[in-house]
Amino acid sequence: MRTRFTIMITMILFLISCAFIEDTNEVQNVNFNVQDSNGQAISFESHPEKMVVYDAAAVEILLAMDEGNRILATHEFVELPENSSQIERVGDAFNVNYEKVVELDPDLFFVFYDTFSKELEELGIKVLYLNSLDSDLEDIRAHMKIWGLITGNNEGVDKLIETFDNKLNIVTDSIPTVPTKPSVYYHTFDYWTPGGDTLIGNIFELLNTDMVSQNLTGYNQISLEELVAKDPEYIFTDAWGIDQIKSEQALQSVSAIKNNQVYVLQNGSLSIASHNIVLAIEEISSIIYE
Repeated sequence: MRTRFTIMITMILFLISCAFIEDTNEVQNVNFNVQDSNGQAISFESHPEKMVVYDAAAVEILLAMDEGNRILATHEFVELPENSSQIERVGDAFNVNYEKVVELDPDLFFVFYDTFSKELEELGIKVLYLNSLDSDLEDIRAHMKIWGLITGNNEGVDKLIETFDNKLNIVTDSIPTVPTKPSVYYHTFDYWTPGGDTLIGNIFELLNTDMVSQNLTGYNQISLEELVAKDPEYIFTDAWGIDQIKSEQALQSVSAIKNNQVYVLQNGSLSIASHNIVLAIEEISSIIYE
């Protein structure tokens, strides 16, 4: 991951150094490239004004930068802040209404996985694919920088990163040194859980915990027998996973369940790789250490 992040940051610095931006009272001429996750250079001759953003993390970042006016549409699974304007939906995370997208005529269609790229490009739509599924906290900063470049709002993104870093530093500085790390399990559904090389694994390592699935790679299923043997002290999950955990008879001997230490996060999500992830990190730290 560290190598991937170094390459991404080098790419960003290169792009910024090569970008030509000339301001007048009416026109801003821009010429820059962004390298996508397939290694392809995507060229921009202007900052896109009309975007379909098929990624919850990117939507959150753009809204926080006050760039939400550029978002034409997203997918059904994106949850918007209560005070934000409604954004049109053109499908879900697994399907796209291509006819509607063509009708909207976006300057850019952003995706965080590569499923729809070929079909969109065949329709003459510019696509930018940046993989945010396989990332860590440093990659989140890099993705925010890229949105600053794409929108031309470097000041807005710098403030966002500064706030993100300040909040993260407060959490890490407050984590106590303990003789035995608290053991945790993160549950998605059907006992699929993140390994140590994922963003969530990176976060629980930062929080000085012993994630019971640390030795797994990517996302894998953990057996009920192994979960019982690992006996996590804390279980974290999303709203759709809580019932499965609490109703499973085989897990009733697990410390987290016996001691009522099973939590659905209320502030932010560990599954969305945006600046808001620090809110979930703050909440977990508070639960474990306060």
